[in-house]
Amino acid sequence: MEPWKAQLAFDRLVVTGGGSGIGRDTALAAASTGAAVYVLGRRAEALEETAALAADAPGTVTALVADVTDPDSVDAAFAAIEADGGPAPALVHAAAAVEYCPARDLTPADFRKVVESVLFGAFDALHCWSKPLLESGSPGVAVFITSAIAAAGTPGASHSSAGKAGVEAMVKTIAREWGGDGIRLNVVGPGFVPVERTQAMWDDDAVSAPIREVIALGRPGTVAEIVGPIMFLLSEAATYVTGEVLVPDGGFRLTPHVVPRWKFDAEEGAGK
Repeated sequence: MEPWKAQLAFDRLVVTGGGSGIGRDTALAAASTGAAVYVLGRRAEALEETAALAADAPGTVTALVADVTDPDSVDAAFAAIEADGGPAPALVHAAAAVEYCPARDLTPADFRKVVESVLFGAFDALHCWSKPLLESGSPGVAVFITSAIAAAGTPGASHSSAGKAGVEAMVKTIAREWGGDGIRLNVVGPGFVPVERTQAMWDDDAVSAPIREVIALGRPGTVAEIVGPIMFLLSEAATYVTGEVLVPDGGFRLTPHVVPRWKFDAEEGAGK
């Protein structure tokens, strides 16, 4: 029997959405293993901050500005990565966040904007990342971050859920297509995890208390509790795992009901 192996399967990694939250902590975790990490995002200052946090790590973090809603900028970022030592055989796509807005307040343009950012952005990143690997016959692994709410019928998340459910279906389909090429694709769908954009919600007991009640563990998760499963899927311990949706949600899905229909009208700007 082979000894337990948990090191990363590849030592070059791209992380979209690497300027904050799950993307940032994944990049830092990978750099701590000695990997060369490229972080992509819209905010140059946030990306440089991620790179600075990894200054003492055995690996490196390189910041590249790219907007997942702009295919040309994504293509340029991946071209720069390839020019800096060849294609990166690992990808974590964490660029699209969950947004909340009741459906009655959504316009078709609002709905399209979010779905395009989440779903089209994921495909654009996958396309740019995978093209040189497929052309050269090289193996690779990608992890896409969605959300546990995608299939839970969570009020206020129709647009985000539609996009993220689409990502999960896309990943399962393409994982089947590319398995013979040695490319693994998986999804991590986190439950409720306070991050920069949602911390104010968790600080409001009136909003957060009913959410805690529907989580089996009685609390939101931490970013570190999401990074662990991501690192597992990137590691040699998961080389026989593809097309899976791993949902670290504290048992949220075990509850037969979801978040109450919040009174969005009473919370100014709750979803916008």
